[in-house]
Amino acid sequence: MEYQEKSTLSSPDDTMLPEVYTNTVACIYNVDGKSKGMLTPERLNILQKAFHRAKCSGLHDHVQPPPISFAPELVGLIARKDTSTSKHTNKKTDSFARILPSHITAAFQKWTLVTEEKMASPLDYDPKFPHYWSEHPRDRVFVANTNAFSSRFSGFTICHHIFHENIMFLAARHAIYSAAVSTEDTSTFMLLPSWNNSKTANSLCITLPQIPTHV
Repeated sequence: MEYQEKSTLSSPDDTMLPEVYTNTVACIYNVDGKSKGMLTPERLNILQKAFHRAKCSGLHDHVQPPPISFAPELVGLIARKDTSTSKHTNKKTDSFARILPSHITAAFQKWTLVTEEKMASPLDYDPKFPHYWSEHPRDRVFVANTNAFSSRFSGFTICHHIFHENIMFLAARHAIYSAAVSTEDTSTFMLLPSWNNSKTANSLCITLPQIPTHV
């Protein structure tokens, strides 16, 4: 089921102004007909392609219980997101809907050679990156790597996680230590809210006084 809404404004002299918005969404229902969430058609297409790529590459063979089809895995993915969101306050909850604009990721790819996205989700990762990491093991059915902290960050990475102080601190510390011991060029570009006023910055300065306090 789709819902479409479109609005265009123009000035009295018929000068064409930019389109305000055009939204088309796909509604996801469970077997009882209850709505579980909505996705853009673009994200739905990304997930379908990822699911089938994971299946063809054999990743589904290592997931238990085995995935049956795309539809129940999609409902399960949205349920996991809702469960994670419910654990946080409104400010942190808002950061779950954090898909980066395509021109931002394109700039990172072009100017910083980023090829990986850490601490993402099938619901928000950019498919232009060859690899991404998600926190939930079940997300492997959508070609996700899991547990970003299980190994050192390497290469050129972007990290756009939820705005939770402890998670941000752990990610920043892991990125710094990874770069410190790496034998190859390593950079992690982290998108943090209000860096100068963040407890994360203060915690890092105390724990790692040798790092700069500004970027």
